[in-house]
Amino acid sequence: MNNDRSLFSQNLIRYRKQKGFSQADLAKEAGISSRMIGHYEISDTIPPIEKIDALAKALGIKPSQLLDDSNIASQTTLDLSGIDTRSIKKLKDILSLPPEDRNDLYRILNKMVRKNQLEQKNAENSK
Repeated sequence: MNNDRSLFSQNLIRYRKQKGFSQADLAKEAGISSRMIGHYEISDTIPPIEKIDALAKALGIKPSQLLDDSNIASQTTLDLSGIDTRSIKKLKDILSLPPEDRNDLYRILNKMVRKNQLEQKNAENSK
């Protein structure tokens, strides 16, 4: 990660990309302008706490995860023991794609997951 960026900026970028969000996707989910998301990612300023809360909620993480560095170290180990071999192969295939193609795939996957979650929620509410 770029050392010129603040820890907050680095974490924001990392979690946004892990979620497969573009800056516009995150802006929409958090109720913050795309321009501000871009600003938070390139500057060394930390946004107000209410913005941190909104960003964390949109990313599905705790606000503290955007502010501390303990999560960076925990990203280095990954337990794949509970994942079937076909999924691991597909993950390797995905990781071999160029970054733009991976981001497109992540966006599609996120839309499918959100759609499925919404359908499940609607099914539960109609019971």
